[in-house]
Amino acid sequence: MINRIIAAAAALTVAFGAVAAPREVSNPEVVISGDSLRVGFTVDPSAFKTGRDREIILTPVLRSEVTSDSIVLPRVVIAGRNRYYSRLRNGRDHDGALLCRSGARESAAYSACVAYAPWMERSRLTLDRAEANCCFTAETVAEEPFAEIDMSPRKFVPRWHYVELTGDSAVELSAQGSAFIDYPRNRMEIRPDYRRNAAELEKIISSIDRVRNDDDVVITAISIKGFASPEGPYDNNARLAMGRTEALKEYVRGHYDFDSKLMLTSYEAEDWDGLRRAVVDSKLPERESIIAIIDSDLAPDDRNSAIERRFPSAYRFLLDSVYPSLRHSDYVVHYRVRSYATIEELKKAFESTPERLRPVDFQRLASLYSPESEEYAAIMIKAAGIHPGDPAANLNAAMACLRRGDLAAADGYLAHAGNSADAICGRAAAAVIAGDLDRAERLYEEAADRGSVVAAADLERLRSDRRRQAVTIIQDVVESK
Repeated sequence: MINRIIAAAAALTVAFGAVAAPREVSNPEVVISGDSLRVGFTVDPSAFKTGRDREIILTPVLRSEVTSDSIVLPRVVIAGRNRYYSRLRNGRDHDGALLCRSGARESAAYSACVAYAPWMERSRLTLDRAEANCCFTAETVAEEPFAEIDMSPRKFVPRWHYVELTGDSAVELSAQGSAFIDYPRNRMEIRPDYRRNAAELEKIISSIDRVRNDDDVVITAISIKGFASPEGPYDNNARLAMGRTEALKEYVRGHYDFDSKLMLTSYEAEDWDGLRRAVVDSKLPERESIIAIIDSDLAPDDRNSAIERRFPSAYRFLLDSVYPSLRHSDYVVHYRVRSYATIEELKKAFESTPERLRPVDFQRLASLYSPESEEYAAIMIKAAGIHPGDPAANLNAAMACLRRGDLAAADGYLAHAGNSADAICGRAAAAVIAGDLDRAERLYEEAADRGSVVAAADLERLRSDRRRQAVTIIQDVVESK
């Protein structure tokens, strides 16, 4: 039987459970306080039967289970009537022993304190039993095992506490790209046969068709944003960007029976952000100076003129190699994914298009496996990857990583797991794996204060294990003969 008691920080008490009567010796305990170890138990003199001129001597001995070390503790003497009073009168061989009169009804408490030594961490407590006659000649009768003591530090293993994923909002996704459509100078109409326009227009139509022909999704919007390059007057570029965007919108509508409200358009007169990215990625010697002009507060026309005036060679390069790519139309096809009804559909989507699954869908899949399984862990990690803003998904992914021993990955997920009691409990588990038991204890306590039953239970286990120890009874007592 093992009965653990959480003691104060200054002392450790490891106690035995209750002992069934009748017993000669009961209620044993081992206490570590600072640098001392104390052994205690209760002696029931009424359970001993001895003659008036005889006595029973019990000698507690602590013996190492690993080394040859041992230490003899003060004795217990249970004396018959005549021997008892003789010892009281003469103090014969008392030497700190606990003296009891055989048959007495009142129990006696034994306590002995010795300096704690490392070898006691794993040891055996025995009661060496001897009987003495009227001449005080003792004869050893038995060496009776009393208890095994194991005070070695316990390796605390936290519980991997998963939470249920409940997010069931419809998944909204998009397909996007850029089309580089050529227009005759200062014109806004679309000519499919002009230069490379056929291929660029096909990019848009193909993107829409892939979504439109997918039975699992419904198109919710198509947005188009047009850009012009910075050369030429800004006002004219704004007119061209707006007009070309509308022309592209009508071209798309001509291929489908979309409601006009489904089509969303916007424009940006000059794509200065695109120009900046291109300059940053270039090897132009004037790169830093050109970037400074782009980032300045100058009006758009003045910025373009400043680059052309101060760096004519670089400007010609940009005009020929970069500016054409700044005349583009970005498009986005927005769509909503239907809910999957069957496990088979969920499995198929998980393998091919996991981004279409809701958190609750990942939970349904995970429920097919044991939380201890690698399949369960893989599903939870994937759920967090698809839904990085979901605290519960991040917490479960962290638990899966901790089970794998990947503390770095777990910490990354825990940073996005929120501040619920469950999340704090998860951070406590991570602290255990990291070896920071002080932090783990603080976090478990915080989570327990917030109502986490799991945290409260793990806190108790952690504190018990940190205060080391369990004592296992081998033989409860020395029984009457």
